[in-house]
Amino acid sequence: MDTKWNAKARKEFEAWQREKESIQRATPMDRETESQKKKRIKGLLKSFDKFAKYYFGHFIDSDFAYFHKRDTKKIIENPDIFAMLEYPREHAKSVIYDVILPLFLKANGELTGMMLASANEKKAKILLGDVQAELVYNKRYINDFGEQFSLGNWQDGYFITADGIGFWAFGRGQSPRGTRNAEKRPNYGVFDDIDDAVLVKNEERVDETLDWILGDFYGAMPNTGSRLIGLGNRIHKKSVVAKVVGDIEPDDPKRKDLYHSKVFALENPKTRKKDLSEKGVPAWKERYTRDQIIKKMNRQGYRIGLREFFHEHIVVGKIFREEHLPWVKVLPISQYDKLITYNDPSYKGSKKSDFKSIVLIGKTGRYYDIIAVFCRQCSTPEMVRGHYNIGDLIPGNRVCRHYMEANFIQDLMLEEYWRLGEERGETLRIRPDRRKKPDKTARIEDLTALTEQGFIRFNQALKHSIDMQELRNQFLGFPSAEHDDGPDSVEGGIFKLDKFKGKNKGNGSGKSARMGKSARQHSRSAM
Repeated sequence: MDTKWNAKARKEFEAWQREKESIQRATPMDRETESQKKKRIKGLLKSFDKFAKYYFGHFIDSDFAYFHKRDTKKIIENPDIFAMLEYPREHAKSVIYDVILPLFLKANGELTGMMLASANEKKAKILLGDVQAELVYNKRYINDFGEQFSLGNWQDGYFITADGIGFWAFGRGQSPRGTRNAEKRPNYGVFDDIDDAVLVKNEERVDETLDWILGDFYGAMPNTGSRLIGLGNRIHKKSVVAKVVGDIEPDDPKRKDLYHSKVFALENPKTRKKDLSEKGVPAWKERYTRDQIIKKMNRQGYRIGLREFFHEHIVVGKIFREEHLPWVKVLPISQYDKLITYNDPSYKGSKKSDFKSIVLIGKTGRYYDIIAVFCRQCSTPEMVRGHYNIGDLIPGNRVCRHYMEANFIQDLMLEEYWRLGEERGETLRIRPDRRKKPDKTARIEDLTALTEQGFIRFNQALKHSIDMQELRNQFLGFPSAEHDDGPDSVEGGIFKLDKFKGKNKGNGSGKSARMGKSARQHSRSAM
């Protein structure tokens, strides 16, 4: 046993030595006069960006992103703040908020102590160890702000600097009550990656952890003002991070007085919303390219990539598997034996409602290719525009039938189709699907007879389309996922395709797909 312990201790000591030497090499001193030194320090203390690059350049290999600058500014300017920062993986949340920012506050005389919490004590000690190493070996920091090491008060997971500032590490659930050094209570607290894969599966334990953060952990900080910072990405819909923010459901209000920053690895540069399309740009464009993010996601797998880079947890179902939903390069539309668009709308347009799902399916031999899809929680007008946009993909010499669930064919929806059709000069001829459908879950599950043989295929050109992603997520999560309108529309379309006799390639004008204004009354009465 002693041999194993000694080998472990030696390994840890050697790792510590390597870290020490790395920090020392990275923080050399320049010659300067005392007045030059004071002027330099004064300038660095006014700029977090310059401070970070001068003292901690060994952590920094690119400029900070807009969200780093925005969020650090907010926290620095507010000595009494509760912030939840949801950053993607490898976007410097731990380095900045566990190491650089607290030492910036310390150098400015604003830190009375720091607590750091993580999923377990070992992880918390490792994270706090980065701060500890900098205070011992960072030559530049020590040269400007004095010796930090304090003999007798320097332990793994707890230490006090020479000027009396305490640092503590806590695993989730450990009691921080009474944490202070003399009269100084820690006014900077961070909970970093507090969630883990086991915890989030038990909502009762998630709630207990939230109570611990807001009660024991935050309660150990001074009432007169403190900075409480949460760091993590949302690995589950009902994770601790999600419950801290409060927006578990899309329309749920966020926690009052919380500063919330949510960053997506690829985003629309104007709206800052998630954008996996080719137009999406890296949020940290100073460090990453779009290709690098996509490459990492592809290696991780789509489900894990969404969780790590976009805070989206996909419920893993037991029916449809990723390997049974192949991506393919689809045929030119004119080469398919049969074509159909099928619309499964929902009643409401709120964020909590069902999805409006429209699919364009082409049948070739035994295969059903999902060529295009519209799958969103949206208003009726947006759904109708989506259906017309899909209809525009059909060549004029092809027959394509357009169906909508009969239970949903209401005057309001039809009127929107007519209104948009009149604006465009041609109207989609929507047919009602009056089939008396059996149980939805059973119908969708029956698609496994096709998916397990790879007969339902997905257009690889739309691999990063938000609509196609949503459709596949609903398949993969079935039956546990919250929504199944996408798979339901696919089932409806395939059922109708199988009822069509022969091939409907056609060589005419495709009037079964669209019609002019003069046919309006005839078509309406046919429904």
